[in-house]
Amino acid sequence: MVGQHARGAGGAAPPPRPGGTAVVLLAATGLPLAGAIAGELTGNGGGPLFALGAVLGTGAAAARCTRPGRWWVVTAAPPVVLAARAGTAWAAGADAAQGKALASSAVRWVVDAFPVMAVAVIVALSVVAGRAVLAARSARTGPSRTPGPSPIPGPRLSAVPTPAVPTPAGPAAPAPAVPAPAAVNAGPTADRRRRHG
Repeated sequence: MVGQHARGAGGAAPPPRPGGTAVVLLAATGLPLAGAIAGELTGNGGGPLFALGAVLGTGAAAARCTRPGRWWVVTAAPPVVLAARAGTAWAAGADAAQGKALASSAVRWVVDAFPVMAVAVIVALSVVAGRAVLAARSARTGPSRTPGPSPIPGPRLSAVPTPAVPTPAGPAAPAPAVPAPAAVNAGPTADRRRRHG
């Protein structure tokens, strides 16, 4: 499940990463175990080498996992760290960790591993949160959206272009002639004045 790649917002799967699940599992379990073994070999089982391996392994797994795998990396960090510490400590001192001594040794291993477990979970959560912020930022400024002014709310105007009215080329056409007003009949009074005048 960790190696499956989640689909992006556009529906296309992101390009596969080299290693996939194997890289995530190796980082999440191998580095804490290597740190615990190095700590036991140097005589400081729950010391800085164990803490460094656990924190680096959990952080690398959180950085390499897919979106569905983030939950598994964060929740698996405490038991993986505890198992690495307890397993290497038990293997290093098997004769002292038998019977009743095993219970007291288990309590000591939990106490030794608890601060490292807490730091590993905090690192995993920080990496997951950072990846989520970067993914949201890249989705906002993705190639499908072009940066520009935000649209102003209000009624949308039609973008249909108005047809251009052609103007005649060449000399201006003469204005149409206005007909002269028709002669008004003056009536019988004007005819009488002509006769008497």
